[in-house]
Amino acid sequence: MKRNIVYILIFALALIITGCEYDNYDEPTSMLTGTVNYNGVPVGVRSGGTQLELWQYGYQLRSKIAVYISQDGTYSARLFDGNYKMVRLSGAPWLTPTDSMDVVVKGNTVFDVPVTPYYTITGETITHSAGVITSSCMVTKIGTLNITNVQLLVGITSILDANYFAQQVTLTSGLGDLSTPKTINLTLTNVAPNFLAARDYVYARLAVRISGVAERYYSPIYKITL
Repeated sequence: MKRNIVYILIFALALIITGCEYDNYDEPTSMLTGTVNYNGVPVGVRSGGTQLELWQYGYQLRSKIAVYISQDGTYSARLFDGNYKMVRLSGAPWLTPTDSMDVVVKGNTVFDVPVTPYYTITGETITHSAGVITSSCMVTKIGTLNITNVQLLVGITSILDANYFAQQVTLTSGLGDLSTPKTINLTLTNVAPNFLAARDYVYARLAVRISGVAERYYSPIYKITL
């Protein structure tokens, strides 16, 4: 009986030591940062809606590292130095590449990720006059999918997308011809809880919804003084 107790104590001590060894592992200190872009221009997305995957090879056990993309197309991840594979996932507002990209992380590393969107928004202007937000932009088709609509989104914070907004207007007509600018007008309301018309400023951005794609392509976010 005493021998069994000794064995149990030795086993418990070994577990404690092993746990301490795991706790004493160094945390990753290198930062991998970059921008998801098309021809050098950042691609606007829904914050947390799109992501990349990183895989580190050379270990017996490996698992994916999810890397979320910010609204402005930037991303960051704290990693150990080493060789990684980066995967661009499906469901984003760009064509899904079939290949992965090699990333070498050594200290703070910058790695931009090229993508090819189905559509882009360029030359956008968003202005305010007499309680009306007016937007204009060019929408360019790059992929083969059809466009569903163009949206003007307005909100009270800089977190702004199709899920987080205070007012929005959706344009569905005239999208068969993308050779001319697309204009959307939005009249600010003054109802609870946001009282947009009574504010000193609002935030606005444009979005293109693509047929069969979960995520939209977004313009940058603009702060509009009222």
